[in-house]
Amino acid sequence: MIFDRIAVLRSVFGSNDRAAANVARRWRRAFQQDDDLAADVARLGGVMVAEPVEMVDGLPQAAPIDPYRLAYEAGKRDLALLLLAQGGISYDELNQLMEANEP
Repeated sequence: MIFDRIAVLRSVFGSNDRAAANVARRWRRAFQQDDDLAADVARLGGVMVAEPVEMVDGLPQAAPIDPYRLAYEAGKRDLALLLLAQGGISYDELNQLMEANEP
């Protein structure tokens, strides 16, 4: 997964740096006040979800592609990544959240 905070923010705010800075400041403050908030956003947004599989003869196989499910999940992930980017979560911090979520 490629996670570039600046590119994510630019995709939403364009050249309106002041608006981006104001929103990012609020989310950074929220993430600082509650250590579990970033992990909750990532989990609820499906950032940490593995690709679905089906068991065939006891072996995992890639599940059939459902374009509606893919679009829905992509929208959830995009929102989660946007909130994480605004909160100042770095690529390394996102990796740590994902590793902590592994069983």
